[in-house]
Amino acid sequence: MKKLLIILVLLVPFVAMNAQDTKSRKEKKEKKEMQTKKEVEKIIDNQSFVFNASHAMPMSGSSVSLNYYFNVKIDGDSIQSYLPYYGVAYTAEYGSSNSPLDFEKEVKNIDIEKDKKGYLINFDVKNGNDYLKYSFRVSELGFASLNVTSTNRQSISYTGKIEPIEQDG
Repeated sequence: MKKLLIILVLLVPFVAMNAQDTKSRKEKKEKKEMQTKKEVEKIIDNQSFVFNASHAMPMSGSSVSLNYYFNVKIDGDSIQSYLPYYGVAYTAEYGSSNSPLDFEKEVKNIDIEKDKKGYLINFDVKNGNDYLKYSFRVSELGFASLNVTSTNRQSISYTGKIEPIEQDG
């Protein structure tokens, strides 16, 4: 009986410490989420962010995992798109070996809306004879999906995350 009492006396402080640690972990997580939400709101309001694509989902075929090089940079009214394309082209440039989603252009008709789930960002781009519509769905924590529709090709979707643009120097 004495052994049981001694064991209980020794275990009580450890259980109390663990309960405090769990509470502080939860508070830390909530604080980090709030900070991330504020950062995402700031970069979307500034219209200056990078979408790093992790997966491509063509209309036909299965999902394709991408490396970290593929991205879309939005900076004000300009776009720098470097994404692979998997799908059917209805018309294509003769002799072109580049992806149709690899270009730097000016953004037209940008529209940003906030809703319960996050943000909707839509804009148009003219790339040669092709008119592209980029539609982002961004969560408050920065997770994003991108749908690109084209007049000359099948639509394609991407998933990934948005981050601030790293400033050089």
